[in-house]
Amino acid sequence: MTNEKPKKDEWAEPSEPPKCLWMSGEMVDWENATVHASMLGWSSISMVFEGIRGYWNSDQEQLNIFRLDSHLERLMRSMKVMRMTSPWSVEELTSAVIDIAQTNEFRGDCYIQPLAYFGEGTPGYLSAGGRPGEVAIFSRKSTSILGAGETITCGVSSWSRISDNVMP
Repeated sequence: MTNEKPKKDEWAEPSEPPKCLWMSGEMVDWENATVHASMLGWSSISMVFEGIRGYWNSDQEQLNIFRLDSHLERLMRSMKVMRMTSPWSVEELTSAVIDIAQTNEFRGDCYIQPLAYFGEGTPGYLSAGGRPGEVAIFSRKSTSILGAGETITCGVSSWSRISDNVMP
């Protein structure tokens, strides 16, 4: 974790994109990473994601990714709630996250966002249940506010999945 105070909105709008991202099993250069606009996950808002922080330890010259297994297990559960299957295991996604962090050569705090969406097939709004999900993993530099004397608050609410007659 770096001890510098982040510039206003630097965490939300980094100054430069990363070199690449991981898309469905392949490292893809940032400028070549595309998804067709008609993909069901994008067009019907059925995407699921996790937000993961990586903290740089200057003394050990090492990036520590916070609770990676927990985040990826929750991503898999979220995919299941959406009736999306995963072609990748938690272990494979763990390797992909580590690979993308190493490939982008972050030597500072970062934010990692794996997201899953329905891939192949004709776009539509009927249930895509059981269809494999595509997974993309983005990462970017993002200075942490930990140790900067600022705080944030959050809340956790209970929820239940909406029925299919509300959003197919």
